[in-house]
This record gives sequence, C-alpha cells and structure tokens, in this order.
Amino acid sequence: MELQTELLSGFATAIGIGLLIGTVREKLHNAQTLTSGIRTHALLAVISSAAMTISATAFLVTFAIVGALVVVAYRQNMQSDPGMTGEVSLLATAMLSALASQDPALASALGVVVAGLLFAKIPLRRFSREMLSTTELQDGLLLCAAILVVLPLLPKQPIDPWGVLQPYALWRIVVLIMGVGVLGHVALRVVGTFWGLPLTGFFSGFVSSTAASATFGYQVKQQPDLLGVSVAATVLSNAASVGLLALVLQVSAPEFLQTVWAPLAAAIACLLLTSFFWLRHSNVHGVTSMQLIGHAFNLRYALLIAFIISLVLLLSAIMGEWMGEAGAIASAVFVGLGEIHAAGISLAHLSRLPEHSDMHLHWGLWGVLAASTLSKSVLATISGGWAFGWRIASALVLMLLTFAAVLFWHHALV
Repeated sequence: MELQTELLSGFATAIGIGLLIGTVREKLHNAQTLTSGIRTHALLAVISSAAMTISATAFLVTFAIVGALVVVAYRQNMQSDPGMTGEVSLLATAMLSALASQDPALASALGVVVAGLLFAKIPLRRFSREMLSTTELQDGLLLCAAILVVLPLLPKQPIDPWGVLQPYALWRIVVLIMGVGVLGHVALRVVGTFWGLPLTGFFSGFVSSTAASATFGYQVKQQPDLLGVSVAATVLSNAASVGLLALVLQVSAPEFLQTVWAPLAAAIACLLLTSFFWLRHSNVHGVTSMQLIGHAFNLRYALLIAFIISLVLLLSAIMGEWMGEAGAIASAVFVGLGEIHAAGISLAHLSRLPEHSDMHLHWGLWGVLAASTLSKSVLATISGGWAFGWRIASALVLMLLTFAAVLFWHHALV
C-alpha cells in the first residue's frame, strides 16, 4: 500500500511538472511556431516517469529517443526559431519527471524553477542586454570566483611562525568587502537618482570612507551649493565604514564584538542622526546622483586591505612579544590613521590571547576611531575647505564622544 502511494505521488508530481512547463511554453509562444505545448510536456512526463519506474535502463532508452526527436525538431524549425529553449525544456521535463519517482519534493521545486525561468524570458533578456553593463558583469564574475574558486582552496591553518596569518580568514575579509560593495551598487541602481548622492555616500563607505571624504570635498569646491548634502553623504560613508568594522569583527572575533557592540551601535546611530540633520538642512531635491566608483567594488582596495591587515597582524604579534599588549594596541591605533578595519582585525586578534585586558582593547578601539577622525578631518578640510572640514570633524568628534560615553556606562555596569 505504501509503495503504491509513493508511485502515485511520483506520477502526480511528474504530470504536474509537465502541465506547468507546457502551460508556460504554450502561453508565451505562437501556436504556429510552437513545437511542444501542454499536451506534449504532460505526455512526456507520464512516459518518463513510467520508464524510470520500470528501470533506469528503460528511462535511458526513452531519454535517448526523446533526444533524437528533439534534434529532428530543431533542424526542421531552426530557420524560423533558431533558439533551443523549447527543445531543452522537453529534456528538462523528461529528467524532472524521472526524478519525481525518486524525490517528488525536489523534482517539483526544480519544476517551478524551470517554469519560472521560461516565464521570465523577456525580463531576463532585458536585464542581460540592456540593464546589466559589462563592468557589472565583470564584478559579478569576480565575486563568484572569489567565493566559489579561491576561498575553498585557501588553507585555514596559520602560515607564519606567530600563528596570526590565516589565508582563509583574510580572504573572507576580501569577500566581505566585495560582497557589501555589490549589495550597495544594486541598491543604488534600484532606488535611482532621487537619493543618489546620500546613497552613493553610504555605500561608498563600504569601499573607502577616506576616499569618499576626499571626493565629496572636491565636489563641494566645484559646487558650493552641495555643501549640506555632501556633508550628509560623507557622514553616511563613515557610518557605513563603522558598520563594516562591526561586520569584520563579527567574522574575525565574534566574542570581542559582543563586548563592544553597544558603543559601536551608538556610534553608528550618532552618525546616522547627524547625517539626517544635514539632509534636513540641504536642498536634496535638486541633486542628481554622483558616481563615486565605476565598479561595484574596488578589487585593488580590497586586496590592499587584506595586505595591510596581514602587515598589522604581524606587526602586532612582534610588538606584543617585544612590548606586550600596550605596544600591539599602539600599533593598531597608528594604523587607524589610514585604515580602521585592519586596525580592528589587530585588536580582534589580541582579544583571542588569554592574557588580554578587555578594557585596554575597548579603549584601543576608541583610539583607532580617534586616529581615523583626525586623518579624515584633515583630509576633508584640505579637499573641501574649512566650511566642509569643520562640519565633518564635528560629526566625527560627536561620534567619538558617544562611543566613549556608552563605553564608560558599559564598564560602570560591569
């Protein structure tokens, strides 16, 4: 009885797959050029499922016959319809119907995916030919290669005498920066240009908030009317940079992040509120989007970050042996002048040592943010003038005070 129920379930799933795919084919194509519609797919589903129920050999013979018929049909219709989607959909129906006798749930799920792909012919073609640029395609392929090809090949064990350089962990940071850049690029494309400048600022912060500060400062010098919205965009880029720092800490040392999440969250909230204040005091409605970066991410920058992180980890390990924890924290603060994420990785590594002090590391992280505030304030003043520079500096200093206040409160409770 149970065997009969399984057989009936497989046949029902196969017929459903055939009807679904055949319906989509018949709905979207002209009856004069259609070679396989709802009846063909449904009949093929029954035959394939029955053949698989008999034996695997019977299905292989059936599949070979179907393949031969597909070749004949394609040769007859290649002048009027050079595409092969209809022929391939027949093979998909046969294969999924055979799978339905073994795993109905998986077969039905894949059947829905196939039908969806067939139905989305026009949107997918418009996306690939009109919306997706060559640069964006290149970025997508690079990201997929970084995740699916490079990452699995890297060793997870340290390769240096101090045990701090783990290629797998370092490449995950590169993938994180690339992935966040892609997400930001997609979001910017979807939203459009109305909030283009603030959104560009926010998402460019995942690539380089330092570069964003210089770029927006230069924009203000060229167009002084954009002062308010440029300040908002620059502050948003710093909020994104601090958010990326939290993500980096989550990847490298989640235990350390649990001890500093409150000050980091307060710092991000402070930057967001400050940015909103400057948006309210600017004429954002007349602003068009300014493209900071042509690519969704800067691969050289991501690799540079990984290289800097490696140097910082080695420097911290050497300084830790020579001067102890204080020397390692001092080196991280110095690196924070140019790159807070590499400095954050250094502190995260120190947090895994058994003799570390949470209080020292927490204030070391504040020192990293303070060093970054100093360098970005100077850069903003040089690139955008005094009016732009003091606004950026005041926002970042307010962020530092907020971080310190929450950190004092945290340690007072502990």
